[in-house]
Amino acid sequence: MSRSYGQHCALAKSLDLVGDRWTLLIVRELLDRPRRYGDLLNSLTPIATDMLAGRLRDLERNGLVVKRELPKPGSGNVYDLTDDGRALEDVINAFVRWGRHLLFTRTPTDLVRPEWLARAVRAYVRDDRTGPDLVLRLATPQGGATILIGTRRVELVGDEVAPDVVLTGEVDVLAAATDPARVDELVAAGRLHVAGAPEAVRQIAEVFTPPRVRL
Repeated sequence: MSRSYGQHCALAKSLDLVGDRWTLLIVRELLDRPRRYGDLLNSLTPIATDMLAGRLRDLERNGLVVKRELPKPGSGNVYDLTDDGRALEDVINAFVRWGRHLLFTRTPTDLVRPEWLARAVRAYVRDDRTGPDLVLRLATPQGGATILIGTRRVELVGDEVAPDVVLTGEVDVLAAATDPARVDELVAAGRLHVAGAPEAVRQIAEVFTPPRVRL
């Protein structure tokens, strides 16, 4: 049973439901697609299996996640977000934007998954600056992610989709490269490689909101 703050406050009551460790990271994983339990356990390493099972039970009990059986010819169960659970995407994106500068340096022991960087890109794109569809490929030593940036939509697509722009570098470098003011510096240092037609590169640079100013 989750602990309650016991306060009649919207923030406190929200944290009663999603403030426990790992909970929002589970939601992050489910925002892209429903997942099997084993897939969640793998993508959330080093979470313990009893911790994951407990958090999923809490999310189900609170109406944020539902477990459902896959339609034939599939087999087994997957966890999926309800409408209430999916509404947490704005909350997660706000955290991602707030902590953007924390990605500019990487602790060597930190795990890296390209899809997490893709989630960050979604949070950084300004809806009012998107235009014709543009495909961005993020290539890191740990793997890559291909992202379609279109009019008021940003989504992962398959690697078979030809990219308009490819950014290649370490994950912390690619995170920093979402700030256009740092791109020339990173390229000059040999830490970032940018490939693509000049117009497409300019379009990518224009869609990112700048990092927040830290006092």
